[in-house]
Amino acid sequence: MALTREQKVQLVQEYGERLGRAQVSIWARYGGISVAQLTQLRRQVQAVGAEIVVVKNTLLRRALEESGLPYDPEVMTGPCIVAFAYDDIAQATKVMTDFARTSQERVRIVGGIVGGRLVSAQQVASLTDMPSREQLLARVLGGVQAPISGLVGVLSSVLRGVITVVNARAQQLEGSDA
Repeated sequence: MALTREQKVQLVQEYGERLGRAQVSIWARYGGISVAQLTQLRRQVQAVGAEIVVVKNTLLRRALEESGLPYDPEVMTGPCIVAFAYDDIAQATKVMTDFARTSQERVRIVGGIVGGRLVSAQQVASLTDMPSREQLLARVLGGVQAPISGLVGVLSSVLRGVITVVNARAQQLEGSDA
C-alpha cells in the first residue's frame, strides 16, 4: 500500500522529532526476523528508555537532511530498523548489540549517529563499555564528596586536639588545687 503525501510528511516529521530527542541513533539491517522476535526486541529496548522503528529509508534521509544531520547512503539501503536511545545510551546499545549477536545475522548493526556525527558499527559496539548514567553520577558525586569529607576530617581532628589540650589543662589545674 502506497503512502499518501500527507502520511509521508507526517513520517518525516516524526523521524525528525525522534532524531532531535535521541542522544544516539543506531541503524541495523534486518531480514528473516519474525514479528515475535521484533516485538521482543522492541520490548527490551523500551525497557531501557529507547525505541525501535522500522523506517522508510528515503523518508528518514529527508528527515536527516532537514535536521542537518549527516547520513551514509550505504547504511540506508534495504530493510532497516533504527533504535533511538533517549536515556541510557550504554544499556540501549547493549540490548541492540546482544540481540544482533544472538540473531544469527538476521539483525546486523551497520552504523549510527552519536552526538551529531556518523559512527561505524564497531564504534556503536564500543558504546556498550560506557558506564551507565547512574555510575557516572556516582563517580561525580564521589569526586565532589571526597574533598568535603577530607575537610571535615581535618577540622574535626583540629577540634579534637583543642578539646584534648583543654581537658589536660583542666586535669592539671584540678591536680594543683588538691
